[in-house]
Amino acid sequence: MTGEQQTREILVELLHEFHGRGWVSGTGGGICGPADDGGLLLAPTGVLKERVRPGEFFVVDPEDGHVIRPADDPALRPSECNAIFGLTHRKRDAWSVVHSHALTAVLAADLVPRLTDHLAIRGLEMLKGIRGLTNQDRHVLPVIDNTARERELVAAMAAALADPRFERAWGVLVRDHGCYIWGADIWEAKRHTEVYHYLYEAVVARHDRGHSQSIKEPAATEGDA
Repeated sequence: MTGEQQTREILVELLHEFHGRGWVSGTGGGICGPADDGGLLLAPTGVLKERVRPGEFFVVDPEDGHVIRPADDPALRPSECNAIFGLTHRKRDAWSVVHSHALTAVLAADLVPRLTDHLAIRGLEMLKGIRGLTNQDRHVLPVIDNTARERELVAAMAAALADPRFERAWGVLVRDHGCYIWGADIWEAKRHTEVYHYLYEAVVARHDRGHSQSIKEPAATEGDA
């Protein structure tokens, strides 16, 4: 079992890695993981994520978001991802969530018509990297509209998580913003984050080549070949 200090160090390492991939550029993006006392370790807001240190994580209550233990630096504030991360924990039992501002996530959501609430992905071997999926599945991922403040996404996010069409989704795309991706633990969240970003890139590249079947297909039950 990973102790909290090691978890903090892993989260810092992941923020460095994700920054290098362009997924948490500037001060955008966020991450959380499990604390020893049942809370969530939450990165601070308004800081360069590649410069976050282990002691700069807050520990928050996943039920209501209140701060259990503050960061070492009293000038820091908890990430606005707090409400979304807590919601995902409660509804999907996610102990680690990544918030990405990747350009490929934005471009993938751009391919979904405004009156459509999901992106359909099929025919890719990397689908097997998402828990519960095979490369024969048609995977539907919810797409929600952006808001002025991140905490205002909670209602749309809750509706997506409650929709049975998306019961096998481990992420949500946010138009003009990015995505949230989660897992039961840090390593599953890391794997899902890498796989979904690959899938976003593949969908965008296929569209650019005129292969847009996965986007324009009518809705169907996930698992249909």
